Amino acid sequence: MNVSFSQDAKRSLTHSLDACYVGFYFWLGDFTLRIGGIDLTGSNTTYPYIVPTFVGFGYVLPNYISWHTPFSKFKKLTDKNKSADLMDIAA
Repeated sequence: MNVSFSQDAKRSLTHSLDACYVGFYFWLGDFTLRIGGIDLTGSNTTYPYIVPTFVGFGYVLPNYISWHTPFSKFKKLTDKNKSADLMDIAA
């Protein structure tokens, strides 16, 4: 279980949800709760998207049935909305 207030945690949550890693995911602003999935913090993986809604939840079951708060596409991170942590990882 991972509870965090960082944009890196939100990026990990988004990647886990997008790649269908089994788990339960909840976000409220910068607060994230991830049970399952993977952690991208400190890895060489650069995943340039985050969930676009302020509040939401989603899940992926072991048989890959999944659902998340409806939105049309993930929000792409740009230089304007990257945190200092993300800029260090990308450098």
